Amino acid sequence: MPLHFAENTAVLEGTVVVDEAEPLAGWLRTAPDPRVDLSRCAHLHTAALQALLAARVKVVAAPADDFLRAWILPLLATAPAGEPAQTPADHPALEEALP
Repeated sequence: MPLHFAENTAVLEGTVVVDEAEPLAGWLRTAPDPRVDLSRCAHLHTAALQALLAARVKVVAAPADDFLRAWILPLLATAPAGEPAQTPADHPALEEALP
């Protein structure tokens, strides 16, 4: 199973397909201070990405996959609407995730 939920952290592993988007979105709506661990995620369906973006989830572990790290991680690290965007290196949500 590509999704594992703890109290406040979702761990996404391997290929996260469209079927996982709804359980992920539901968990994100109900989890107190939701966080996501992408360290073992190799592929993220856009529906799951949209759920993460909508929740403005904090990333606690960056993906090892080059594409996800270069293109998806910065999307998750952008500031809320109306605030200036930050780079992944200076975004507080990624303090623990980046080397």
